[in-house]
Amino acid sequence: MIRRPAAPAAVTSVWVALACTVLASAALLSGLVMPGGAWAVAGAAAAGAVATGPGPGGPVAPVTWSTCPKNTGYRCGTVRVPVDHRHPGGRSMAVAVMEKPAADPVGTPGVLLFNPGGPGESGVQILPVLASLVPPEVADRFDLVSFDERGTGASDRLACGPSPAAAASVVPLPRRTGGPLPAAATYRTMATQCRRRYPGLFEHVDTTDAARDMDRIRQALGVRQIDYWGLSYGTVLGSAYARLFPRRVGAMVLDGAVDAEQSLTAQAAQEAPAIKGSLDHFFTTCAADPNCPLGPDPSAYYQRVATALTTHPLPAPGDGSSGSTDDVPVTVGDLYAATLFYLSVPTFGGAFPTAVVAAADGDGAPLRSLSLAFEEDLDGTSLVGPQWTYACNDAVERPSPAEAGRLARSLAARYGGIGGYAVTYNLGACTVWPPATDPIAGVRVPTGHDAPAILVIGNTGDPNTPHAAAVALARDLGSGHLVTWDGWGHTWLLNGSSDGCMQGVVDAYLLTGTVPAAGTTCG
Repeated sequence: MIRRPAAPAAVTSVWVALACTVLASAALLSGLVMPGGAWAVAGAAAAGAVATGPGPGGPVAPVTWSTCPKNTGYRCGTVRVPVDHRHPGGRSMAVAVMEKPAADPVGTPGVLLFNPGGPGESGVQILPVLASLVPPEVADRFDLVSFDERGTGASDRLACGPSPAAAASVVPLPRRTGGPLPAAATYRTMATQCRRRYPGLFEHVDTTDAARDMDRIRQALGVRQIDYWGLSYGTVLGSAYARLFPRRVGAMVLDGAVDAEQSLTAQAAQEAPAIKGSLDHFFTTCAADPNCPLGPDPSAYYQRVATALTTHPLPAPGDGSSGSTDDVPVTVGDLYAATLFYLSVPTFGGAFPTAVVAAADGDGAPLRSLSLAFEEDLDGTSLVGPQWTYACNDAVERPSPAEAGRLARSLAARYGGIGGYAVTYNLGACTVWPPATDPIAGVRVPTGHDAPAILVIGNTGDPNTPHAAAVALARDLGSGHLVTWDGWGHTWLLNGSSDGCMQGVVDAYLLTGTVPAAGTTCG
């Protein structure tokens, strides 16, 4: 455990983050969003409207904390970072940070930095949720800190791209053999739109720059090394930080692992059978329940709804009577997006079975509400801009729309329509995205610069980041130590945080540096 020194240390830049795709109660959010985001261009005349002032090229100032307006026990602040880390004396921007002080520290508390994933989700908005889930010993002994990555939340969020409803409703499969992935048409102009709206920032919204921001956060927090917990995409950010700054890593937990050594198409191909397996598990569990809303044969019921939505989308929820302005018809894309959300975090998506029944009865509004979980942040703002900008700016691979369409149809033939959806989910916009200027260069730490032991957590029933990815990441990191949670859902923290065995593994690692024995499995 790395403890906070009395005075801040000034070191070089970079940091690690963590990813989580979860929708929690809006009651947890009130007052969490801080003012920010003055980057967007209102028109051509405003092209220079960026955060100005001297660039943060020298030592990093400590965070000036203030009480978060509506969150008792939390403190809010900002850390200034260069927009372009290659030119630290140039333009700068403010990254929003939030802290929950240690509940019962013994001496000087440690500092544990979180990233909730997405990419693009607000770490500031989600911190109260994460703080309620971490093992009690960790909450007692660590100051829990999270932040909004550049281009997200209160850190100049990229408000560009199609609407969340348009993104959620993208049809996942070409109608004909050889046809392009339908997502290509939805996202074709997005990169150009985002670049025009955020000149000078758009091309620097990527994981490598976010990792360098994280190191400035480390300095502003006054610690020599960073302890970090990343969920889902947050494991990508953490891996990037460990590769860039291996000797600045104290402890690192990567939960719901993504192996950035894999291409986007490889990730889609790996995810397809995992989603199908989780969906089949749901069908089996529901069929065993006499009160299953989908009846005695849930699989057949679900397939009938999928077929109906493919041929005849339901009317848009915004019919005027409900007060909704959503004018996008509800499609099979909404069904698959809602399905993956439910399978990822069943506790938060428990309305899914009844939403499927409502769709069968002609009401698509409940399904749309669930499908937006991957497209909107906790405060209802769109994640579409930051999500795809990070995903595509990080990736070297650019399959053509036709190649992606063929992959989607191939996966659907083997794993059903939900398997084909994995292509749209993983790389939909990247088929029409410009080449990346600073893509992720893998996760392997350069020889001779080994990072300390890193704890990698993988769920056996994770539909979003399959267990095989955790196995691969632990291997590719070089210093990774895998622990398996035998359970369903995306990430251990969001689905099994009360498991005493896992709590013991995480406590031992974060508090004493003890790694689990090879082959350790909990659950």
